[in-house]
Amino acid sequence: MTRFKTCLALGVLLAITSPLCAQFDTSDDMVARGGELFVHQWQPGDTLSPGGDGLGPLYNATSCVACHSQGGVGGSGSKDHNAQMLAIVPEAGQLNPRNMKPFLKQLKNMHPEFVDDQGRFYLGILLHRYSTTPEYAEVHDKVTTPLEETIESRTRIRRMLNRRGISEITLLPLKLVMQDRDMQYALAERNPPQLFGTHLIDTMISDADIEAIARHQNTSNNGISGRFTGRFGWRGQLEDLDMFVKGACAAEVGLQVQEMKQSKDPLKPDYAIEGVDLTTQQTDQLVAFVRSLPRPEQVMPEDPNERSFVNQGAVLFDAIGCAECHVKDVGQLSGVFSDFLLHDMGPEFEDPIPAKRVKSTVVVAGESDVRIGQGSIKMEMPPYYGSEPIDLGTIADPTTMKFRTKTFLSMEEQNHYKEYRTPPLWGVADSAPYLHDGRATTLRAAIEWHRGEAMASRVNFAQLSEREQVAILKFLESLKAPQSAKVASDQIVGEQQSAPDQEEISRISGGTIKAVALQK
Repeated sequence: MTRFKTCLALGVLLAITSPLCAQFDTSDDMVARGGELFVHQWQPGDTLSPGGDGLGPLYNATSCVACHSQGGVGGSGSKDHNAQMLAIVPEAGQLNPRNMKPFLKQLKNMHPEFVDDQGRFYLGILLHRYSTTPEYAEVHDKVTTPLEETIESRTRIRRMLNRRGISEITLLPLKLVMQDRDMQYALAERNPPQLFGTHLIDTMISDADIEAIARHQNTSNNGISGRFTGRFGWRGQLEDLDMFVKGACAAEVGLQVQEMKQSKDPLKPDYAIEGVDLTTQQTDQLVAFVRSLPRPEQVMPEDPNERSFVNQGAVLFDAIGCAECHVKDVGQLSGVFSDFLLHDMGPEFEDPIPAKRVKSTVVVAGESDVRIGQGSIKMEMPPYYGSEPIDLGTIADPTTMKFRTKTFLSMEEQNHYKEYRTPPLWGVADSAPYLHDGRATTLRAAIEWHRGEAMASRVNFAQLSEREQVAILKFLESLKAPQSAKVASDQIVGEQQSAPDQEEISRISGGTIKAVALQK
């Protein structure tokens, strides 16, 4: 249990949990059992989850290690394991008093996660790659097929371009997919982050340390201006490491935990389990294992000339401005190379789901079920990836009943769609691909993709000599995953396999979900 849990549910649990703050059970037995859970290959009806339904029904992998294996167990994941997000791209004027109910009904028919039980909707949801329902594969393929170019679709794209100040259709950063009754959908992706050293990030850095960096950046001459929402996730959407781990269980493997529900099955929207797939003891063990993962380390070359080259790269890294965001030492933690702040990375990074507007230590969920006696807090899936619920009743001017569009109201809100948390660079040499969606396959490409607030550093890098650029790359290549990390076997991180004694589990290679299914 961390300091964050004392703030859950608007502080209701403060008096109960505060004596346990910052006390973590990381005994050898807890860590060992958590490690077994981390590499376990889950199946539907798994014997390790007698109170639930085991794997799924929706999931992105059958184990934690499948997505966290690069550089060792607990590392990052390949682009093949990117999480996919399905989002809506509302146009100005779409929401009004006459179409509120049809709008919500349309979204809910597309996927039940879009609308919560309180009538609020999300701009984006997690779209799982796999399902224990065989029909899901064909449905998902139809939903994620790139948008067909027609006169109507091009007209809609032109309107999007005009709002973004972009002239060429080919430069639209959003990956547009299906269009359903004037509702345009887009896809976004998130690459699995490495988990090494996350316990140190959680315990050795205070909010004050991060906020001090933000204040200092306000004096930057390079246009750097970060803001703090949370230290975990590509959009800084979570502040609590325990919830980050438990949320991954529910979101990525479909293992319902006490604190977060597994995702709703769009082909069986009324399906739900009463129990949990992982007990509190199991989740505590899993968290203990993640907290035990060692920190990345810098590995210097043995050759003196090569060491000198790496040291030169470290000096240049600082000189061209990279260290303004990739801060080497934060709080009591050294060598992390991050400021844990959100930064505008430019129009090429526009995402259909905006970053959180303000920092909050309260987990905002689609549904809350707080039982003080049991300390139970049930949360829906969308907030795990940062999407915030929107209440249609709060976006109308009560004096005129005119509805405001929730996207691109101001320059500040536009920037929220292009913001990402500065990723820690420790271990970067063993965590390719790079950037939030894995678009960069090399460190050089990652640097050259930098835009927005990072433009000055990118330009400075481009103006260096080839030898100086290589020195910076050599420096980054010295930031390795922990040498003590356990190597992940090919067997447990290999291709998706069908569960024994089950129908083939659908694999996704890349009308509404229910409507498409009914066409079969």
